[in-house]
Amino acid sequence: MLQRVDRILLRVPGVESAVRYYRDVLGMKLAKQEKTLASFVLGDGELVLHADPDLPGEGIYFLVDDVRAMYKDRATLKLTFSSPPVQVSRGYRATAKDPFGTVLLLLDRTAASPVTPQSAIEDAKPAGSSLFGGVETRTAVKREVLAKVYEQIGRTADDLPYTPQFEKLFQSYISGFPDPKPTRAETWRHLLNLRKAGKLPKLGESKSIPPPISPTDQQQLRDMLGADVGKRDRLPYTPRFDGIVDAFNGTQQRPLSPHIVWRLVARLAK
Repeated sequence: MLQRVDRILLRVPGVESAVRYYRDVLGMKLAKQEKTLASFVLGDGELVLHADPDLPGEGIYFLVDDVRAMYKDRATLKLTFSSPPVQVSRGYRATAKDPFGTVLLLLDRTAASPVTPQSAIEDAKPAGSSLFGGVETRTAVKREVLAKVYEQIGRTADDLPYTPQFEKLFQSYISGFPDPKPTRAETWRHLLNLRKAGKLPKLGESKSIPPPISPTDQQQLRDMLGADVGKRDRLPYTPRFDGIVDAFNGTQQRPLSPHIVWRLVARLAK
């Protein structure tokens, strides 16, 4: 029933640099590449690297015999499907949970000929779509919902990370998504995309003011940020930012909250 892992999906900071590393350093064979996606041959499957904020950060797709048959027998299999199977270019796909709550991304090729490495990344997309059919968005970003919740929260985007208000926005936003739901990092990126597109209401200036720190502390924080000082919007809810918070607090007499460290980073980046 579960045949094998068909593809592994990973988000990377930049596709070009990731391609150079996985191809030139790790020796993987590049199958195809687009602006925000690249696919490598991985045994009988593929590894897909992407830099798309609207795609899952990580995902493992299982090739199965027949997704529709599994859906029909879901009670016997003890699988909970988020929705009925969806037809794609070479078969059907669906998202389900096993009895332990693990999300399974399922894909079949019931309408396809055998896959070759050259066509492997064209397997799970509706007909007429781009090359990277195996990369499935959870659902379209619910822009109107997110903008409305943001306006109700009433706290500017720069002032939101690591606050109770962000948690409220996050829970309200993901409640309308099927599993797997967006993470905090993905919700933050969706919010930034709306801001860049001019789709967020204007809420004025940030209400919280970061505490004053010494020039020495400022330089320490700047050194910890390195090249990320100019890419601050990418930091919230990432292991990279968690490391910065821990490292900076190691230099302080009293530890600062992630929100305060974020406000200090935001001030440095201006």
